[in-house]
Amino acid sequence: MALTRQHGLGPTCARVLTLLQGSVEPVSVVQVATELDMHKNSARFHLDGLVESGYADRVVATPHAPGRPPLVYAATSTSPTMSNIHLLELIGVLLDEVQSRGADAEADCLQAGRRWGARMAEPDTSAERVPEELAEHLTQRGFGVQRDADDLRFIRCPFRGALAPEAMPLVCAIHQGLLDGYLDASTGDLSVGPLQIGPVECVARLRRPTPDEPA
Repeated sequence: MALTRQHGLGPTCARVLTLLQGSVEPVSVVQVATELDMHKNSARFHLDGLVESGYADRVVATPHAPGRPPLVYAATSTSPTMSNIHLLELIGVLLDEVQSRGADAEADCLQAGRRWGARMAEPDTSAERVPEELAEHLTQRGFGVQRDADDLRFIRCPFRGALAPEAMPLVCAIHQGLLDGYLDASTGDLSVGPLQIGPVECVARLRRPTPDEPA
């Protein structure tokens, strides 16, 4: 099940939609311009663009004083979610629950990651393209991935600094399992060694069997 979808918005328009989604009440052009420190014409341009895309509704505000009431804008129920706060909190709650059950939480996370990776694999992909496809899958999920021969170097992790430090070993176990499960379900004989976790970067070393080692 996909948790996110591409919204195709530019950075400024994405900021405007984020503001709308974080507001309990519909907001006016002036409010958006003030909050985001932009000209009113720019705020109106981006708000109208969101309306045209179906991501915002535009209505006349309920009058509270004499004069013409302003137009106000609110995010629609079909607009793409712009904030990941809830997802990160949900992940933290689930990891806390796994950890609280004792036993071997990291082993449970490793197995969950294996199932995830196996579902992600594409059996029709040629063996030569498996490392490239794997790197693309990880990049789409927020990792900064660089290929260095048979190494996958993670220069950015979407969870580092976003989750509590005590949760990170479980997150890393899930992603170790993802790598294992993906390669096991893919064409070819690649496997992966243990993730080398660094303070800034992590490295996954892809391995091929030696001539005297079974594939």
